[in-house]
Amino acid sequence: MLSTVLALGACGDSVEPLAAPFTAVRAGVLHSCGLVGDGAAYCWGYNESGQLGDGSRRDRSSPTPVIGSLRFSSLSPGGSHSCGLTTGNTVYCWGLNLNGQLGDGGAADRATPGQISGSVALVSVVAGASYNCGLTSTGAAHCWGFNQYGQLGDGGSDDQGLPKAVAGGLTFAEIAAYSFHTCGRTTAGPVHCWGRNDYGQLGIGTTADSPTPALTTGGLVFSAVDVGFWHSCGLLTDGSAYCWGRNNFGQLGLGTLDSIQTTAPREVAGGLKFASLSVGAAFTCAVEQGTNAGWCWGYNGSGQLGSNVGSECQDEAGFIVQCAFEPAPMSGGISFQSISASTQHVCGLSTDGVAYCWGLGGNGQLGDGTKGDSRFSLEPVRVAGQP
Repeated sequence: MLSTVLALGACGDSVEPLAAPFTAVRAGVLHSCGLVGDGAAYCWGYNESGQLGDGSRRDRSSPTPVIGSLRFSSLSPGGSHSCGLTTGNTVYCWGLNLNGQLGDGGAADRATPGQISGSVALVSVVAGASYNCGLTSTGAAHCWGFNQYGQLGDGGSDDQGLPKAVAGGLTFAEIAAYSFHTCGRTTAGPVHCWGRNDYGQLGIGTTADSPTPALTTGGLVFSAVDVGFWHSCGLLTDGSAYCWGRNNFGQLGLGTLDSIQTTAPREVAGGLKFASLSVGAAFTCAVEQGTNAGWCWGYNGSGQLGSNVGSECQDEAGFIVQCAFEPAPMSGGISFQSISASTQHVCGLSTDGVAYCWGLGGNGQLGDGTKGDSRFSLEPVRVAGQP
C-alpha cells in the first residue's frame, strides 16, 4: 500500500504566517490561491508565467501575498494564469497571456494583477486553463482567451484578447470553464454547454462540437454545474449528482467502466445527496449534504481523490493506477464547506475555516511548505501559515 505522503527530495520556502484565516481556497492546474480576512489574496505553487501574482517567476510552496492593495471577493486560478474579482466588481488577471487570457487586448505576460480591458462590467469571473468567462449583473455571459474549439461560445474559433459576448442571449446564473468546453446554468435551471464535444462532454446527445450554447438533453433542472477536461457534472435541486462525457477512469461515478462515455447526463451511483461539487481533469469531488463529508471519484494517479481507495485501471500511457468508479469517502474525517478540484490536485476549506490541499505537490501547489519531484499526498494536508 502506498504511504499517505511521498516527499522524495522535498524542499520548500520559509513559511510566513497569514494575517487572518482563509475564507476561500481554489485549485488551479499547478497552483492554488486563497482569500483571507478582508479579501487579501495569496497564491502558491508553479509560477513560471507569474500566475502567483507576487511579481516573480519563482515557485512557492506556501501562501505568498499577491502584490498590491487589492481586495477580492473571489479568486480563480487557471492554467498558467489567475483572475479575481475585487470587492468593487472589477476583474483583474495575471500570468500567461499567450492566448489573450489576461483580457487586456495584448499578448504580454504579467506577474502582477492588471485590470481587464473593454466596456463590459462583470460581477463574476471563472478561469479556465487558457481562457476565462464572466457574467454581467444581468446574467449575460462574456468569455476571452483560447478558442480553438469554440469554448468562448461566440460562434467562432479565433482567440479573443478582450471579453466577447457569448452568442444566443441566454441569461445565466452560473458559468463553468476548464480546458476545451464551457457550461452555463441558466437562471431557470437548464444547462447549456459549448466547445469541444468528442466524448459527449456537452451533454447534448451527440459528439459534435458546438461553438455556441447548446441545451443538454433530458430536461433536467440543475442547481449547480461544473466542467473538467472531458466530462461535466451538475447537481439537481435535491442534491442528486449527474455527470456526462468521458468515463475512462470512472469520473462520471456510474459505478462501472462498461460505459466509457455518455452524451447525456446520467445519475451518479450510490444515492448520495451533495451540497456542492467540483470537477477536475479526470475526476470529481463533492461535499455531502448534512455531514459535509468529502467524496471523490475517478482517476487517483496522484492521490487527488484524497484517499487510498479504488480499483485498478489503466492510464493513457498503459500504467496501472487507482481509480474509483463511484463516490469514495475521503480520508481524515474533515467536514468541508467547499472543495475545489483541478488537474492533479484539490484544495478544500473546512467548516471551521482551515484550508487543506491534496494530490500532486511537486511545484508546491499543496501549500504545506514542501515541494519536490515526487511530492504528493493521498490525504488532505494543512496549508501552511494559517492561524
